[in-house]
Amino acid sequence: MALYKTLAQHFIDDIQAQRLPVGSRLPALRAMAKQHQVSMTTATKTYDYLQQTGWIYAQPQSGYFVANQIETTSFPSLDIKSIEQRDPKRFAPLNGYNPASSLFSPLGTSMISPSLQPSVALQRNIKRVTRRAGNHLFQYPETQGDQGLRKALAEHLRHYNLAFSAADFVITNGCIDAVRLAVESVTKEGDTIAISSPCFSGLLDLLSALSRKVIEIPIHDNGLDLDHLETLLQQGLIKASLFSTSNMNPTGMTLPIEQKQALAKLAAQYQTPMIEDDVYFELGHQKQQSLPAKYWDKEGFVIWCGSFSKTLAAGLRLGWCLPGRYLSSYLNQHALTSFGVNGLIQTCLAEFINTGEYRSHVNRIRTVLNQHIHSYQQFLIEHLPSNAKISAPQGGIVLWVQIPSLNALQLEKEANKQGIDIRSGACFSTHDFYHDCFRINCGWPLENTGDKYSTYQQLIRLCELINSSTKP
Repeated sequence: MALYKTLAQHFIDDIQAQRLPVGSRLPALRAMAKQHQVSMTTATKTYDYLQQTGWIYAQPQSGYFVANQIETTSFPSLDIKSIEQRDPKRFAPLNGYNPASSLFSPLGTSMISPSLQPSVALQRNIKRVTRRAGNHLFQYPETQGDQGLRKALAEHLRHYNLAFSAADFVITNGCIDAVRLAVESVTKEGDTIAISSPCFSGLLDLLSALSRKVIEIPIHDNGLDLDHLETLLQQGLIKASLFSTSNMNPTGMTLPIEQKQALAKLAAQYQTPMIEDDVYFELGHQKQQSLPAKYWDKEGFVIWCGSFSKTLAAGLRLGWCLPGRYLSSYLNQHALTSFGVNGLIQTCLAEFINTGEYRSHVNRIRTVLNQHIHSYQQFLIEHLPSNAKISAPQGGIVLWVQIPSLNALQLEKEANKQGIDIRSGACFSTHDFYHDCFRINCGWPLENTGDKYSTYQQLIRLCELINSSTKP
Protein backbone atom coordinates (compact mmCIF):
# COMPACT_ATOMS: atom_id res chain seq x y z
CA MET A 1 0.00 0.00 0.00
CA ALA A 2 1.25 3.49 -0.85
CA LEU A 3 2.58 5.44 2.14
CA TYR A 4 -0.14 8.11 1.91
CA LYS A 5 -2.86 5.44 2.02
CA THR A 6 -1.23 3.80 5.03
CA LEU A 7 -1.16 7.15 6.77
CA ALA A 8 -4.76 7.85 5.73
CA GLN A 9 -5.83 4.54 7.26
CA HIS A 10 -4.27 5.66 10.54
CA PHE A 11 -6.63 8.68 10.55
CA ILE A 12 -9.60 6.54 9.47
CA ASP A 13 -8.98 4.17 12.39
CA ASP A 14 -8.93 7.11 14.80
CA ILE A 15 -12.15 8.51 13.33
CA GLN A 16 -13.93 5.15 13.51
CA ALA A 17 -12.82 4.68 17.12
CA GLN A 18 -14.02 8.27 17.83
CA ARG A 19 -10.57 9.27 19.02
CA LEU A 20 -11.11 11.96 16.38
CA PRO A 21 -14.79 12.93 16.81
CA VAL A 22 -16.91 14.56 14.10
CA GLY A 23 -16.05 18.24 13.74
CA SER A 24 -12.62 17.98 15.35
CA ARG A 25 -9.80 19.79 13.66
CA LEU A 26 -6.88 17.89 12.16
CA PRO A 27 -3.26 19.11 12.32
CA ALA A 28 -2.21 21.58 9.65
CA LEU A 29 -0.42 19.99 6.70
CA ARG A 30 3.05 21.10 7.77
CA ALA A 31 2.49 19.99 11.36
CA MET A 32 1.13 16.63 10.21
CA ALA A 33 4.10 16.06 7.90
CA LYS A 34 6.52 16.82 10.72
CA GLN A 35 4.62 14.70 13.25
CA HIS A 36 4.59 11.62 11.00
CA GLN A 37 8.00 12.34 9.44
CA VAL A 38 6.74 12.39 5.87
CA SER A 39 7.16 14.84 3.00
CA MET A 40 4.67 17.61 2.31
CA THR A 41 3.76 15.76 -0.89
CA THR A 42 2.79 12.66 1.10
CA ALA A 43 0.92 14.75 3.67
CA THR A 44 -1.03 16.51 0.91
CA LYS A 45 -1.86 13.19 -0.80
CA THR A 46 -3.07 11.82 2.53
CA TYR A 47 -5.49 14.67 3.16
CA ASP A 48 -6.60 14.66 -0.50
CA TYR A 49 -7.41 10.96 -0.22
CA LEU A 50 -9.32 11.46 3.05
CA GLN A 51 -11.33 14.27 1.44
CA GLN A 52 -12.12 12.26 -1.70
CA THR A 53 -13.31 9.32 0.38
CA GLY A 54 -15.47 11.55 2.59
CA TRP A 55 -13.65 11.22 5.93
CA ILE A 56 -12.62 14.85 6.24
CA TYR A 57 -13.48 18.20 4.67
CA ALA A 58 -11.60 21.46 4.30
CA GLN A 59 -12.71 24.92 5.37
CA PRO A 60 -10.82 27.68 3.52
CA GLN A 61 -8.48 29.62 5.84
CA SER A 62 -9.54 27.35 8.72
CA GLY A 63 -8.07 23.90 8.11
CA TYR A 64 -9.22 20.30 7.88
CA PHE A 65 -12.04 18.79 9.95
CA VAL A 66 -13.53 15.34 10.54
CA ALA A 67 -16.70 14.95 8.47
CA ASN A 68 -20.01 13.36 9.33
CA GLN A 69 -20.08 10.12 7.39
CA ILE A 70 -22.60 10.69 4.62
CA GLU A 71 -23.53 7.30 3.29
CA THR A 72 -25.22 6.83 -0.06
CA THR A 73 -28.79 7.89 0.62
CA SER A 74 -31.75 5.96 -0.72
CA PHE A 75 -34.28 8.37 -2.25
CA PRO A 76 -37.79 7.32 -3.34
CA SER A 77 -38.09 6.67 -7.08
CA LEU A 78 -41.03 7.18 -9.40
CA ASP A 79 -43.51 4.28 -9.36
CA ILE A 80 -43.27 2.46 -12.67
CA LYS A 81 -47.06 1.95 -12.64
CA SER A 82 -47.58 5.70 -13.06
CA ILE A 83 -45.23 6.02 -16.03
CA GLU A 84 -46.94 7.19 -19.18
CA GLN A 85 -46.34 9.29 -22.25
CA ARG A 86 -46.79 12.94 -21.26
CA ASP A 87 -46.84 16.35 -22.84
CA PRO A 88 -44.56 18.45 -20.58
CA LYS A 89 -46.52 21.59 -21.50
CA ARG A 90 -49.58 20.26 -19.71
CA PHE A 91 -47.79 19.46 -16.47
CA ALA A 92 -45.40 22.40 -16.15
CA PRO A 93 -45.50 24.43 -12.93
CA LEU A 94 -47.09 27.85 -13.26
CA ASN A 95 -43.88 29.56 -14.42
CA GLY A 96 -42.31 26.62 -16.23
CA TYR A 97 -39.93 23.93 -15.02
CA ASN A 98 -37.04 26.38 -14.72
CA PRO A 99 -38.80 29.62 -13.76
CA ALA A 100 -37.02 32.89 -14.44
CA SER A 101 -36.53 34.35 -10.98
CA SER A 102 -36.72 38.07 -10.38
CA LEU A 103 -33.80 37.66 -7.98
CA PHE A 104 -30.48 35.89 -7.99
CA SER A 105 -28.91 34.08 -5.10
CA PRO A 106 -26.08 31.54 -5.15
CA LEU A 107 -28.28 28.68 -3.94
CA GLY A 108 -30.57 28.68 -6.98
CA THR A 109 -28.72 28.56 -10.30
CA SER A 110 -26.28 25.70 -10.80
CA MET A 111 -22.99 27.48 -11.44
CA ILE A 112 -19.60 28.15 -9.87
CA SER A 113 -18.81 31.31 -7.98
CA PRO A 114 -17.02 34.11 -9.87
CA SER A 115 -14.23 33.69 -7.30
CA LEU A 116 -13.53 30.26 -8.84
CA GLN A 117 -13.41 31.55 -12.40
CA PRO A 118 -9.93 32.25 -13.80
CA SER A 119 -10.91 35.82 -14.73
CA VAL A 120 -7.40 37.28 -14.83
CA ALA A 121 -6.01 34.41 -16.91
CA LEU A 122 -8.96 34.61 -19.29
CA GLN A 123 -8.60 38.37 -19.73
CA ARG A 124 -4.88 37.97 -20.37
CA ASN A 125 -5.65 35.24 -22.87
CA ILE A 126 -8.25 37.36 -24.71
CA LYS A 127 -5.85 40.30 -24.97
CA ARG A 128 -3.12 38.04 -26.35
CA VAL A 129 -5.44 36.58 -28.99
CA THR A 130 -6.91 39.91 -30.10
CA ARG A 131 -3.43 41.48 -30.47
CA ARG A 132 -2.44 38.95 -33.09
CA ALA A 133 -5.90 38.39 -34.61
CA GLY A 134 -6.31 38.60 -38.36
CA ASN A 135 -9.36 39.69 -40.32
CA HIS A 136 -10.74 36.14 -40.30
CA LEU A 137 -12.07 36.74 -36.77
CA PHE A 138 -14.51 39.28 -38.14
CA GLN A 139 -15.96 37.06 -40.86
CA TYR A 140 -18.76 34.53 -40.50
CA PRO A 141 -17.37 31.57 -38.57
CA GLU A 142 -17.46 27.99 -39.87
CA THR A 143 -20.77 26.27 -39.20
CA GLN A 144 -19.01 23.27 -37.67
CA GLY A 145 -16.85 25.51 -35.51
CA ASP A 146 -13.32 26.88 -35.53
CA GLN A 147 -10.93 24.08 -36.52
CA GLY A 148 -8.35 25.27 -34.01
CA LEU A 149 -10.84 24.89 -31.15
CA ARG A 150 -12.01 21.50 -32.38
CA LYS A 151 -8.39 20.29 -32.52
CA ALA A 152 -7.67 21.69 -29.04
CA LEU A 153 -10.79 20.03 -27.65
CA ALA A 154 -9.90 16.68 -29.21
CA GLU A 155 -6.41 16.87 -27.71
CA HIS A 156 -7.81 17.88 -24.32
CA LEU A 157 -10.17 14.90 -24.20
CA ARG A 158 -7.35 12.51 -25.02
CA HIS A 159 -6.15 13.09 -21.46
CA TYR A 160 -9.31 11.22 -20.42
CA ASN A 161 -8.55 8.40 -22.89
CA LEU A 162 -11.27 9.63 -25.23
CA ALA A 163 -10.08 9.36 -28.82
CA PHE A 164 -11.96 11.71 -31.16
CA SER A 165 -10.81 13.80 -34.10
CA ALA A 166 -11.48 17.47 -34.77
CA ALA A 167 -13.77 16.40 -37.61
CA ASP A 168 -16.10 14.69 -35.11
CA PHE A 169 -16.97 17.91 -33.22
CA VAL A 170 -19.52 20.66 -33.79
CA ILE A 171 -19.17 23.85 -31.73
CA THR A 172 -22.42 25.28 -30.33
CA ASN A 173 -23.76 28.14 -28.23
CA GLY A 174 -23.64 26.23 -24.94
CA CYS A 175 -24.77 22.73 -23.98
CA ILE A 176 -28.50 23.42 -24.06
CA ASP A 177 -28.06 24.61 -27.66
CA ALA A 178 -26.15 21.42 -28.46
CA VAL A 179 -29.01 19.35 -27.00
CA ARG A 180 -31.63 21.42 -28.88
CA LEU A 181 -29.90 20.78 -32.20
CA ALA A 182 -29.69 17.07 -31.39
CA VAL A 183 -33.41 16.87 -30.56
CA GLU A 184 -34.33 18.73 -33.74
CA SER A 185 -31.98 16.57 -35.83
CA VAL A 186 -33.33 13.16 -34.80
CA THR A 187 -36.99 13.79 -33.86
CA LYS A 188 -39.96 15.86 -34.98
CA GLU A 189 -42.83 17.62 -33.17
CA GLY A 190 -45.07 15.18 -31.34
CA ASP A 191 -42.37 12.49 -31.01
CA THR A 192 -41.75 10.93 -27.59
CA ILE A 193 -38.35 11.04 -25.88
CA ALA A 194 -37.30 9.01 -22.85
CA ILE A 195 -35.79 11.09 -20.02
CA SER A 196 -34.68 10.36 -16.47
CA SER A 197 -36.84 11.04 -13.42
CA PRO A 198 -35.97 13.44 -11.88
CA CYS A 199 -34.67 15.36 -14.91
CA PHE A 200 -32.87 18.71 -15.20
CA SER A 201 -35.54 21.40 -15.37
CA GLY A 202 -33.92 23.16 -18.33
CA LEU A 203 -34.30 20.02 -20.44
CA LEU A 204 -37.99 19.76 -19.56
CA ASP A 205 -38.50 23.38 -20.60
CA LEU A 206 -36.60 22.75 -23.84
CA LEU A 207 -38.67 19.68 -24.74
CA SER A 208 -41.83 21.57 -23.89
CA ALA A 209 -40.83 24.45 -26.18
CA LEU A 210 -39.98 21.99 -28.98
CA SER A 211 -43.38 20.24 -28.61
CA ARG A 212 -41.88 16.83 -27.82
CA LYS A 213 -43.57 14.37 -25.48
CA VAL A 214 -41.69 12.56 -22.73
CA ILE A 215 -41.71 9.30 -20.79
CA GLU A 216 -39.82 9.46 -17.50
CA ILE A 217 -37.53 6.55 -16.60
CA PRO A 218 -37.12 6.15 -12.82
CA ILE A 219 -33.72 6.50 -11.20
CA HIS A 220 -33.14 3.93 -8.45
CA ASP A 221 -30.20 3.57 -6.06
CA ASN A 222 -28.27 1.64 -8.72
CA GLY A 223 -29.13 3.96 -11.60
CA LEU A 224 -31.72 4.09 -14.38
CA ASP A 225 -34.43 1.46 -14.76
CA LEU A 226 -32.92 0.02 -17.94
CA ASP A 227 -35.41 -2.86 -18.10
CA HIS A 228 -38.26 -0.41 -18.53
CA LEU A 229 -36.25 1.60 -21.06
CA GLU A 230 -35.65 -1.52 -23.14
CA THR A 231 -39.35 -2.40 -23.02
CA LEU A 232 -40.16 1.03 -24.48
CA LEU A 233 -37.53 0.53 -27.18
CA GLN A 234 -38.89 -2.93 -28.04
CA GLN A 235 -42.40 -1.52 -28.36
CA GLY A 236 -41.21 1.38 -30.52
CA LEU A 237 -42.77 3.93 -28.14
CA ILE A 238 -39.81 6.34 -28.13
CA LYS A 239 -37.93 7.99 -30.98
CA ALA A 240 -34.90 8.96 -28.89
CA SER A 241 -33.62 9.12 -25.31
CA LEU A 242 -32.06 12.06 -23.49
CA PHE A 243 -30.02 11.32 -20.39
CA SER A 244 -27.30 12.88 -18.28
CA THR A 245 -24.87 10.19 -17.13
CA SER A 246 -22.25 11.86 -14.91
CA ASN A 247 -22.85 14.05 -11.84
CA MET A 248 -26.48 14.38 -12.86
CA ASN A 249 -28.57 17.44 -12.07
CA PRO A 250 -30.43 17.45 -9.65
CA THR A 251 -29.41 14.23 -7.84
CA GLY A 252 -25.63 14.37 -8.36
CA MET A 253 -25.64 10.67 -9.27
CA THR A 254 -23.16 9.20 -11.75
CA LEU A 255 -24.39 6.11 -13.55
CA PRO A 256 -22.27 2.97 -13.07
CA ILE A 257 -19.97 2.02 -15.95
CA GLU A 258 -22.13 -1.03 -16.67
CA GLN A 259 -25.16 1.20 -17.22
CA LYS A 260 -23.29 3.55 -19.53
CA GLN A 261 -22.14 0.57 -21.57
CA ALA A 262 -25.71 -0.75 -21.61
CA LEU A 263 -27.12 2.60 -22.81
CA ALA A 264 -24.72 2.67 -25.76
CA LYS A 265 -25.56 -0.97 -26.55
CA LEU A 266 -29.34 -0.36 -26.40
CA ALA A 267 -29.06 2.68 -28.68
CA ALA A 268 -27.22 0.58 -31.28
CA GLN A 269 -29.35 -2.53 -30.86
CA TYR A 270 -32.62 -0.66 -31.44
CA GLN A 271 -31.03 1.94 -33.74
CA THR A 272 -32.55 4.68 -31.60
CA PRO A 273 -30.44 7.79 -30.91
CA MET A 274 -29.41 8.59 -27.35
CA ILE A 275 -28.58 12.21 -26.57
CA GLU A 276 -26.07 12.38 -23.72
CA ASP A 277 -26.13 15.72 -21.85
CA ASP A 278 -22.74 15.58 -20.15
CA VAL A 279 -22.29 19.20 -19.06
CA TYR A 280 -20.83 18.13 -15.67
CA PHE A 281 -18.47 15.55 -17.17
CA GLU A 282 -15.27 17.25 -15.97
CA LEU A 283 -16.53 18.05 -12.48
CA GLY A 284 -16.10 14.63 -10.89
CA HIS A 285 -14.43 15.04 -7.51
CA GLN A 286 -12.11 12.08 -7.98
CA LYS A 287 -8.88 12.46 -9.94
CA GLN A 288 -9.99 9.64 -12.23
CA GLN A 289 -12.86 11.02 -14.31
CA SER A 290 -15.86 8.85 -15.16
CA LEU A 291 -16.12 8.03 -18.86
CA PRO A 292 -19.27 8.95 -20.81
CA ALA A 293 -21.58 6.46 -22.53
CA LYS A 294 -20.14 7.86 -25.77
CA TYR A 295 -16.90 6.01 -25.00
CA TRP A 296 -18.65 2.68 -25.69
CA ASP A 297 -20.55 3.95 -28.75
CA LYS A 298 -19.06 2.09 -31.72
CA GLU A 299 -21.83 2.73 -34.24
CA GLY A 300 -22.50 6.44 -33.70
CA PHE A 301 -25.97 6.29 -32.12
CA VAL A 302 -24.89 8.32 -29.05
CA ILE A 303 -24.92 12.11 -29.49
CA TRP A 304 -22.57 13.49 -26.83
CA CYS A 305 -23.10 17.12 -25.71
CA GLY A 306 -20.93 19.21 -23.41
CA SER A 307 -19.96 22.76 -22.52
CA PHE A 308 -17.51 25.11 -20.82
CA SER A 309 -20.37 26.80 -18.94
CA LYS A 310 -20.11 24.81 -15.70
CA THR A 311 -16.32 24.49 -15.62
CA LEU A 312 -15.20 27.90 -16.80
CA ALA A 313 -17.79 30.67 -17.18
CA ALA A 314 -21.48 30.48 -18.06
CA GLY A 315 -21.33 33.81 -19.90
CA LEU A 316 -19.05 32.42 -22.62
CA ARG A 317 -22.02 30.42 -24.03
CA LEU A 318 -19.72 27.92 -25.70
CA GLY A 319 -20.55 24.25 -26.02
CA TRP A 320 -19.83 21.30 -28.28
CA CYS A 321 -21.33 18.11 -29.63
CA LEU A 322 -20.20 14.82 -31.16
CA PRO A 323 -23.25 13.89 -33.26
CA GLY A 324 -21.81 10.57 -34.46
CA ARG A 325 -23.75 9.17 -37.44
CA TYR A 326 -26.07 12.18 -37.31
CA LEU A 327 -23.33 14.70 -38.15
CA SER A 328 -24.77 15.68 -41.54
CA SER A 329 -28.32 16.35 -40.31
CA TYR A 330 -26.93 18.04 -37.19
CA LEU A 331 -24.84 20.45 -39.29
CA ASN A 332 -27.82 21.17 -41.56
CA GLN A 333 -29.96 22.04 -38.55
CA HIS A 334 -27.14 24.18 -37.11
CA ALA A 335 -26.85 26.11 -40.38
CA LEU A 336 -30.61 26.74 -40.47
CA THR A 337 -30.78 28.20 -36.96
CA SER A 338 -27.40 29.89 -36.55
CA PHE A 339 -24.62 31.52 -38.55
CA GLY A 340 -22.09 29.85 -36.30
CA VAL A 341 -20.58 30.67 -32.92
CA ASN A 342 -18.62 33.81 -31.98
CA GLY A 343 -15.22 33.42 -33.66
CA LEU A 344 -13.24 35.47 -31.16
CA ILE A 345 -14.49 33.43 -28.19
CA GLN A 346 -13.71 30.18 -30.02
CA THR A 347 -10.15 31.27 -30.77
CA CYS A 348 -9.63 32.44 -27.19
CA LEU A 349 -10.85 29.10 -25.80
CA ALA A 350 -8.56 27.19 -28.15
CA GLU A 351 -5.64 29.26 -26.85
CA PHE A 352 -6.71 28.72 -23.23
CA ILE A 353 -6.79 24.96 -23.76
CA ASN A 354 -3.53 24.79 -25.71
CA THR A 355 -1.57 26.68 -23.05
CA GLY A 356 -2.65 24.15 -20.41
CA GLU A 357 -4.43 26.83 -18.39
CA TYR A 358 -7.84 25.23 -18.84
CA ARG A 359 -6.68 21.82 -17.60
CA SER A 360 -4.97 23.38 -14.57
CA HIS A 361 -8.12 25.34 -13.77
CA VAL A 362 -10.38 22.27 -13.97
CA ASN A 363 -8.05 20.22 -11.78
CA ARG A 364 -8.06 22.98 -9.16
CA ILE A 365 -11.80 23.59 -8.98
CA ARG A 366 -12.62 19.88 -8.74
CA THR A 367 -10.89 19.80 -5.37
CA VAL A 368 -12.51 23.06 -4.27
CA LEU A 369 -16.00 21.89 -5.28
CA ASN A 370 -15.47 18.66 -3.37
CA GLN A 371 -14.75 20.81 -0.30
CA HIS A 372 -17.88 22.88 -0.97
CA ILE A 373 -20.08 19.80 -1.18
CA HIS A 374 -18.76 18.49 2.14
CA SER A 375 -19.18 21.88 3.81
CA TYR A 376 -22.81 22.17 2.67
CA GLN A 377 -23.54 18.59 3.71
CA GLN A 378 -22.14 19.17 7.21
CA PHE A 379 -24.14 22.36 7.56
CA LEU A 380 -27.40 20.74 6.47
CA ILE A 381 -26.88 17.73 8.74
CA GLU A 382 -26.48 20.08 11.70
CA HIS A 383 -29.38 22.42 10.88
CA LEU A 384 -32.10 20.34 9.20
CA PRO A 385 -34.55 17.92 10.84
CA SER A 386 -33.07 14.51 11.65
CA ASN A 387 -35.21 12.79 9.00
CA ALA A 388 -33.74 14.87 6.16
CA LYS A 389 -32.09 12.92 3.35
CA ILE A 390 -29.13 14.61 1.73
CA SER A 391 -27.45 13.33 -1.42
CA ALA A 392 -23.79 12.30 -1.41
CA PRO A 393 -22.62 13.08 -4.96
CA GLN A 394 -19.18 12.13 -6.22
CA GLY A 395 -19.09 15.18 -8.46
CA GLY A 396 -20.92 18.22 -9.75
CA ILE A 397 -22.11 21.25 -7.79
CA VAL A 398 -25.62 20.48 -6.52
CA LEU A 399 -27.23 18.70 -3.57
CA TRP A 400 -30.63 16.99 -3.63
CA VAL A 401 -32.54 17.10 -0.35
CA GLN A 402 -35.71 15.30 0.72
CA ILE A 403 -37.63 16.01 3.93
CA PRO A 404 -40.84 14.02 4.50
CA SER A 405 -43.88 16.28 5.02
CA LEU A 406 -42.12 19.26 3.47
CA ASN A 407 -44.06 21.32 0.92
CA ALA A 408 -41.08 22.26 -1.24
CA LEU A 409 -43.08 24.45 -3.62
CA GLN A 410 -44.34 26.54 -0.72
CA LEU A 411 -40.80 26.63 0.69
CA GLU A 412 -39.54 27.97 -2.62
CA LYS A 413 -42.12 30.78 -2.55
CA GLU A 414 -41.36 31.72 1.07
CA ALA A 415 -37.61 31.62 0.40
CA ASN A 416 -38.03 33.91 -2.61
CA LYS A 417 -39.73 36.48 -0.38
CA GLN A 418 -36.54 36.56 1.69
CA GLY A 419 -34.30 36.88 -1.36
CA ILE A 420 -33.30 33.20 -1.37
CA ASP A 421 -33.50 31.35 -4.67
CA ILE A 422 -33.85 27.54 -4.56
CA ARG A 423 -35.41 24.92 -6.88
CA SER A 424 -38.31 22.81 -5.61
CA GLY A 425 -38.80 19.22 -6.71
CA ALA A 426 -41.71 20.27 -8.92
CA CYS A 427 -39.17 21.70 -11.39
CA PHE A 428 -37.70 18.30 -12.20
CA SER A 429 -40.62 16.13 -13.31
CA THR A 430 -43.98 16.11 -15.05
CA HIS A 431 -45.23 13.98 -12.13
CA ASP A 432 -46.22 15.35 -8.74
CA PHE A 433 -43.76 13.05 -7.02
CA TYR A 434 -40.88 15.19 -5.73
CA HIS A 435 -43.06 17.57 -3.70
CA ASP A 436 -40.90 17.10 -0.57
CA CYS A 437 -37.56 17.57 -2.39
CA PHE A 438 -35.48 20.58 -3.33
CA ARG A 439 -32.12 21.29 -4.96
CA ILE A 440 -29.44 23.74 -3.90
CA ASN A 441 -26.30 24.89 -5.66
CA CYS A 442 -22.95 24.45 -3.87
CA GLY A 443 -20.80 26.38 -6.32
CA TRP A 444 -20.26 29.26 -3.85
CA PRO A 445 -18.00 28.97 -0.79
CA LEU A 446 -19.91 28.60 2.48
CA GLU A 447 -18.30 31.41 4.47
CA ASN A 448 -19.74 33.30 7.43
CA THR A 449 -18.70 36.81 6.43
CA GLY A 450 -21.36 38.50 8.55
CA ASP A 451 -23.06 39.82 5.43
CA LYS A 452 -26.79 39.01 5.60
CA TYR A 453 -26.73 38.22 1.87
CA SER A 454 -23.83 35.76 2.14
CA THR A 455 -24.40 32.12 1.22
CA TYR A 456 -23.95 31.13 4.86
CA GLN A 457 -26.63 33.52 6.09
CA GLN A 458 -29.00 32.54 3.29
CA LEU A 459 -28.62 28.88 4.20
CA ILE A 460 -29.28 29.72 7.86
CA ARG A 461 -32.54 31.44 6.92
CA LEU A 462 -33.51 28.62 4.57
CA CYS A 463 -33.04 26.02 7.34
CA GLU A 464 -35.09 28.17 9.73
CA LEU A 465 -37.93 28.25 7.17
CA ILE A 466 -37.77 24.48 6.78
CA ASN A 467 -37.71 23.79 10.51
CA SER A 468 -40.67 26.09 11.17
CA SER A 469 -42.72 24.57 8.34
CA THR A 470 -42.09 20.94 9.30
CA LYS A 471 -42.80 21.21 13.05
CA PRO A 472 -45.46 18.67 14.13
